[in-house]
Amino acid sequence: MTKVILVRHGQTAWTPINKIQGWLDIKLNEQGLRQAKRIAKELKRKKIDAIYSSELSRSYETARIIARAHRLKVKKDINLNELNQGKWQGLLVKEARRKYKNLYRRWEEEPLSVRPPGGESILDLYERALHVLREITKKYPKGRVIVVGHKVINTVIKCYLLGINLSNVWKLLPREASWEEMEIPLR
Repeated sequence: MTKVILVRHGQTAWTPINKIQGWLDIKLNEQGLRQAKRIAKELKRKKIDAIYSSELSRSYETARIIARAHRLKVKKDINLNELNQGKWQGLLVKEARRKYKNLYRRWEEEPLSVRPPGGESILDLYERALHVLREITKKYPKGRVIVVGHKVINTVIKCYLLGINLSNVWKLLPREASWEEMEIPLR
């Protein structure tokens, strides 16, 4: 059975102020670089067969730092990019709540029923995530693979891996620069 280590990227300048990043390419800040080095140190003793990453630099840089410790190359995959939040990207969460009051409230209460304006739905994201997991299980049926992603995509992957309904997505969001190991179930 394939094991996956889900890693959420390190901090960016936007993380502590709760600014929506989505598909915007925001780089790691100094704290984020330190966090990525900490994760690399924590995972150094594990045997890793491959490292996949979002194409966005905050995840890719985190993945590269981890990959150096394992002498592996990072496989970038656009399907691991964060949820595209359309017009909400670049706004502080409090600004999005104010500007899109009813829609954003529904987004928080019923995440599967809302698509951010100009963005994608949680179900769209789920399909992208499954595509990557299928590829990983084909290539590494008994391996251990690191996937470096983002808050929402990692949560959607976790819901799949643990068989949790996607409507619970907001209850399972990972902390920045965190990781957890799970098995990919045979389905």
